[in-house]
Amino acid sequence: MTISVHLLVVILFCGVVTWLTRVTPFVLITKIQLSEKVVKWLSFIPITLFTALIIDGVITQHDNAFGYTLNLPFIITMIPTIFIAVITRSLTFTIVGGILIIAVLRWLF
Repeated sequence: MTISVHLLVVILFCGVVTWLTRVTPFVLITKIQLSEKVVKWLSFIPITLFTALIIDGVITQHDNAFGYTLNLPFIITMIPTIFIAVITRSLTFTIVGGILIIAVLRWLF
């Protein structure tokens, strides 16, 4: 596979833009003193995002179909991943464990 200089420049530019959009808010927020209410409100965002990601993975809606179905492989993966998270209390081990579990499930079935 060959890669042209143009494609390499586009990939690097996209990486820089992505990095800037993720780092800039953190740099700006360190220079501003947030009120206690804002800090408390922001503390709930990771929980709500995590819940939205879990629900999106567990419940799926098929195209041209009415209703929702449960994503069984995701639920099967979620249970041991939760145990890994509780036991290790490590985000890295939890993510790697979950990825390995879903990979084995997809490989077997």
